[in-house]
Amino acid sequence: MKVLLLNAGSSSLKCSLMESADRAVLAQASADWAGAVTRYKRTGPGAERVSEEVSFRGHGDAVRRVAADLATAMPGGPAAVGHRIVHGGDFRAPVRITSAVRSRIAALAELAPLHNPPGLEALAAAEALLPEVPHVAVFDTAFHATLPAEAYTYPLPDEWTNAWHIRRYGFHGLSHAYCANRAAELLDRHAEELRLVICHLGHGCSASALRNGRSVDTTMGFTPLDGLMMATRSGSVDPGILTHVQLHHGLAPKDIEEALNRHSGLLGVSGISGDMRAVQAAARDGNERARLALDVYAHRVRQAIGALAVTLGGVDALVFTAGVGENSPEVRGAACRGLECLGLELDADANARCQPDADVARRGTRAKILVIATREDLAMLSEVVGVVGA
Repeated sequence: MKVLLLNAGSSSLKCSLMESADRAVLAQASADWAGAVTRYKRTGPGAERVSEEVSFRGHGDAVRRVAADLATAMPGGPAAVGHRIVHGGDFRAPVRITSAVRSRIAALAELAPLHNPPGLEALAAAEALLPEVPHVAVFDTAFHATLPAEAYTYPLPDEWTNAWHIRRYGFHGLSHAYCANRAAELLDRHAEELRLVICHLGHGCSASALRNGRSVDTTMGFTPLDGLMMATRSGSVDPGILTHVQLHHGLAPKDIEEALNRHSGLLGVSGISGDMRAVQAAARDGNERARLALDVYAHRVRQAIGALAVTLGGVDALVFTAGVGENSPEVRGAACRGLECLGLELDADANARCQPDADVARRGTRAKILVIATREDLAMLSEVVGVVGA
């Protein structure tokens, strides 16, 4: 059957139309309005490629445009629609969307303000266009449901953790799950045999530790704001900073949330951009703030890798994935500096010329360093088919 997969980002929408039997991509489309204009790209059916600037801005308009453009590839419409939902709270598996499920997703929007609202907007548009088709929610948090209590419990008052359900949830689960399986294929080993540290470095960033194919720790927490430094998100900061700026600088909680989500990270430190490419270009031109932003970014990734490797008791492979992880040899090189003590030794030449999926570790080293092109669409497809088939 044909399955339409919708992946809503904070200011983007990625869509894939896939055939469940052979997992072939029949057509793809994406819209991105993070900049001043909306850039729209489409591939297929028939392998034609379209790239243009369009006037719309928003997930509803993007879904409607995609549905119209892909109609020729899915006569009769798709058999199911899959929706990536970033924060699933207590959902531990994909589910068919009902009004009750939709309400629970909406209730979690305050915990993922950059992600759950766009997911709901895309869902509403898709349901209006395809009301008779099953819609399935696939959650980024579900993969990390295997975290042990010592990893997901915050040292907070009992009421917070038990009555208010404040705990580490973890995110980017679809990407981490796909990369775990792909790493096993590349290493010709079973995922259950491997100790993996996976670094998903894109607009959002997270790292995870996997043992026996299961997530045992991860850097993102109660919300996608925790952990590594990101494009515009701060990652982990001293909570005392937040009370300080409220008490002594008059910032309201809403101001703090806006600053931490949209004006921090690479953008905040560099003062230039949240786009890694722009920050790297400025650093090459001698901009000291840009150089500092890159150094902080690499330091935090390296710090997380070390901590997660110790959690695992060693590491068999380190994986870099997502936009920055797949495409920036400079970031990989900086992040791997000093990791030789863990058996992770980068081959500089292999790293510089790398095309995913590849091993960029020195030959003969104890641990591998893999660069993997993430395929969240494949992970989504498997979960949607499982729900619809069931």
